[in-house]
Amino acid sequence: MTQNNDIKDIVGTVSHMKKRGTLKILLIALAVGITLFFIGSTVISDDKEDEKQNDEVTELIGFFDYKELMEKEIEGLCSSVSGVKSVKAVVFFSEVGGSLYAQNTQSGSTGNDKTEYVIIGSGTNAHALYLGESLPTLSGIGVACDTGGNEDTRNELLCLLSATYGLPMTRIYVSELE
Repeated sequence: MTQNNDIKDIVGTVSHMKKRGTLKILLIALAVGITLFFIGSTVISDDKEDEKQNDEVTELIGFFDYKELMEKEIEGLCSSVSGVKSVKAVVFFSEVGGSLYAQNTQSGSTGNDKTEYVIIGSGTNAHALYLGESLPTLSGIGVACDTGGNEDTRNELLCLLSATYGLPMTRIYVSELE
């Protein structure tokens, strides 16, 4: 019985609003609210996409800054060798580096390891535990210097760079600067 009274009250209120013209205003406000909701969610998703692209650009700029820093460091190190004045260095990387996340690895009895990311938070706030950024992996060095044609200077630079950066001498090339 109460439901019938509630329905009659709602119908009475709507018809009263219709007579006063407030029903149109309510419907217009509802339409504007729904429109703003969808526009707002589109803007937020576009912002997230822009943020992701900005992170990728920042990571790329960071890579080139690191590459340039390594080359300058190698040039400074090589120029400290007796007889070497002008030096130009180029570095090569096998991996660019990237974000590091905590992982949990469990060894299975059959030798199958199961690795999963460590997740913190719950529901919509759940995310992998971020540890930081890994540096690019140095895989080769090329050096050109004014005395690079001298066998003694070449050997000294090969030994110096190999010991400093942990690369085999076969991954380092030294030549004379023209």
